[in-house]
Amino acid sequence: MLKQVAADAVQTIWHTANEAATGELAALRAEARLEASEAEAQHDQARASATERRALREIDRKGEQAVAELRTELAAVQARAQDVAVAVAGAEARARLQAERGTLSLQLGHVEEALKQGQVAHERLRVELEVALRRADRADAEAGATRRLVPAKRRAPATRTKFKPGSA
Repeated sequence: MLKQVAADAVQTIWHTANEAATGELAALRAEARLEASEAEAQHDQARASATERRALREIDRKGEQAVAELRTELAAVQARAQDVAVAVAGAEARARLQAERGTLSLQLGHVEEALKQGQVAHERLRVELEVALRRADRADAEAGATRRLVPAKRRAPATRTKFKPGSA
């Protein structure tokens, strides 16, 4: 009978320790998932920022290149226009130059439209970055709330089983 009481006590202690260890393991797993979620949010935010910077640099580079090319071409057309005006005083030369200017103006209009589209893309990327930042802030807030909950669970007293000698 004493062996049975001792065996029951050992089994009760083992179950209590097992339940405590299981709770601790669950808390540690929750904390690990939280940390992984935070790291992923930070990685996503960094990747979004890098992508936006690359896209903005590319938009700026293409816009500047197009403007420089158009300025060079415009200067060349203007120089040709002066040469033709000196060489040929006729209406045919003037009509040709006006057509070239019209083409360049149209091309400039297209480039300006492309630049506007680039600015729209820039704004869209900026909005996406803001969304990613808000998502990261939300993840940080959730992480903080979870951190506040996890330590609270650890402080909860373990349930005790009252052992009464002689009862079994």
